[in-house]
Amino acid sequence: MSIKDVAALAGVSWKTVSNVVNDRPVVRPETRARVERAIEELGYVPNAVGRELRGGSTKVLSLVVPELANPYFARLAEQMQVQARRRGLRVSVEVSLGDREVERAHACGRTARPVDAVILSPSALTAADLADRRSGPRLVLLGESMAALPDVVHVAIDNVAAAVDVVRHLVEQGCSRILFLGAEQGARSTGGERVAGFRAALRFAGLEDDPRLLVPAARWDEAAGHDALAEVLAAGLAPDAVLCANDRLAVGALAALREAQLSVPEQVAVTGWDDLPSSAWIDPPLTTVAPDLEALISAALDAALAPSAEGAERVVPHRLLVRTSSRGGTGRSAPIGRNVGGEAPDSHVALSPEIH
Repeated sequence: MSIKDVAALAGVSWKTVSNVVNDRPVVRPETRARVERAIEELGYVPNAVGRELRGGSTKVLSLVVPELANPYFARLAEQMQVQARRRGLRVSVEVSLGDREVERAHACGRTARPVDAVILSPSALTAADLADRRSGPRLVLLGESMAALPDVVHVAIDNVAAAVDVVRHLVEQGCSRILFLGAEQGARSTGGERVAGFRAALRFAGLEDDPRLLVPAARWDEAAGHDALAEVLAAGLAPDAVLCANDRLAVGALAALREAQLSVPEQVAVTGWDDLPSSAWIDPPLTTVAPDLEALISAALDAALAPSAEGAERVVPHRLLVRTSSRGGTGRSAPIGRNVGGEAPDSHVALSPEIH
């Protein structure tokens, strides 16, 4: 069925049908209702590609994530769809699999179908990859900050501050030899920012910044977390806390500690990042940094729809959810200002900077 078929059935011009399809406020209510009945009766589907080729708004955004096997990205994609629908938008979810060229193609608008904006969570993209980006859709980066890109919006939690919050909590528990699992170098990456906050917090607490306790992982998943920590423990290093760059690494770390017959949290405290749904149900329940996902998605959509192409940093709130995996074990001091015995299973420290 074509737009002309709808127009004929409704007894209006094809331009009127176009106004209804594009939700323009120039159509009288009774005419709009008649056109909508004709659309439903004929099963007409608007030709979005045709509108795109004519340069109009597609009302489609592209969300590009590295993978969907990671529950964080699956939850992000699902909730992005929910919020976008409330705004009359559709979201096309694309998986880059960490391929630099795929991420670059989406960032520069070099894909088969145009979209109004690209919301990208990069894993391989660099600022150099965007150096020749002269046009294309509005670009919003989630989590990653890139220098010298004035037309790109960056939306994330404050990873440096969040890492400081975790270290402060562990120090309050009496931990003094804290290992960072999933360490990355480079201040312009999510992992790099978390390491920077971790090291700054160690220095502030007067603790040794031992480079052997900055442990990279081949991937940020359970198997890599297990293997990396098992290797460290086999080498004779003895941390009393493991700060993991995400919850999946933390799950692997817990398995490695069980194999080494080290109890959590009595001998080794463990923390994660992202607050995956399963984190509250594993044994022991995992202390984790919880981004305000609803605020992050809202800020990303606002940035994607903004009329200006000017870039900016938009910081969204996070919380430190304190669970059993890091609560004061044997010989540790009680956390400052907290009633350990009377805490609910999900106590938290809230940090809520304004989105700006």
